[in-house]
Amino acid sequence: MSWVGRDGRLRPPGPPPTAQGRTRARLGLLILLALLAAAVAPALGRLPAAAATRPPGPRVAGKVGILVDAGTGDVLWGRGQSKVVPPASLTKLLTAITVRASLGQREVAVTGLDAARRPARRLALRPGQPILVEQALQALMIVSANDAAVVLADRAAGSRHRFGIAMNAQSRRLGLRSSHWRDPDGLDMPGHLSSAWDLAILSRAVLRDPWLAGVVRARKASFVRPDGHRHTLTAHSRFLLDYRGAVGITTGFTDAAGHCLAAAASRDGRTLIAVLLGGPDPPADAARLMDWGFGPGRVPRTGLRLPAYVPPASVAELLARPPARPAVGAAAPARFEPPRSRHEERGRGPVGPAPAAAVAAVAVLATAFVLRRHQVRRRVRRRLADRDVAPR
Repeated sequence: MSWVGRDGRLRPPGPPPTAQGRTRARLGLLILLALLAAAVAPALGRLPAAAATRPPGPRVAGKVGILVDAGTGDVLWGRGQSKVVPPASLTKLLTAITVRASLGQREVAVTGLDAARRPARRLALRPGQPILVEQALQALMIVSANDAAVVLADRAAGSRHRFGIAMNAQSRRLGLRSSHWRDPDGLDMPGHLSSAWDLAILSRAVLRDPWLAGVVRARKASFVRPDGHRHTLTAHSRFLLDYRGAVGITTGFTDAAGHCLAAAASRDGRTLIAVLLGGPDPPADAARLMDWGFGPGRVPRTGLRLPAYVPPASVAELLARPPARPAVGAAAPARFEPPRSRHEERGRGPVGPAPAAAVAAVAVLATAFVLRRHQVRRRVRRRLADRDVAPR
């Protein structure tokens, strides 16, 4: 029997089509999906608790930072860790390890005119005044003395410029890929840049040196220079003074960099390193990172790891090696950028598998919703068919 559709056209013989066939097909597909979810849910339920439910990440106000396990090099947390920014006095991490590889502790350095003119934090050394290398290193790391940094650079390399060349060579040797250095003290200069990732590598190198590790842990130190002048140094790092288990490392501030901090703490035989650059309150951020990192069940969340530790070389070795030049016509090497996780940068952990109960609940709710929707649509179509289809 022919019939006329809603468009007014004559249709071939046979019963008018209904939504029943299509509904049955869709219901069959929904049942199949529900059965699949029911089969997968038990497997998800057997996942370890750490994979099924991860605790929230630490609350950090700063936009650039990193938290690293000093023993394994595993990155536990990161946010903007490859962003290149002014490092301020955290530059002195590289200055210290390079000087340690180049000079003996009891060697005498003589203050030059350039060192005596350095601004901001300093020992107020005058031209011609002597100081032992170990004393200058203490001033460098405990009170961030800029004149001590230049005295050491002049003694190790002959000039700030040559020491800057050695710093960049040392940087490549240690596996840093985002940094460029121009001065030993970290005062603002165009092109003097680093990243939290690279500064974490330098912080680890400082802690690997037993003598330097003792210096950056000290709250106070005093010494008498060879000319009889006595100096007393008092650390001004809030993190070092206030945080339980703090073992260093150093602070920094310039107008361009803002407040910076390289922090380290030890607990139960484990040492963590936090680097914060330019945040509103780096000591508070470091304390929250440490509390979170030392929490129970903390495991590497980012899948990143610092490069293997390499012992620093002396200035003489670094300057004796000519920098490698790319072949004519060869493309310049790409800047290394450690991969970042969107969830890690926002302070959250990676998204893991959902718990089994949630999967089953979502499947049931989705099935019920679609079934109800199809029932309503089926009733509407029947009413339209009764009104618009006229058999002939």
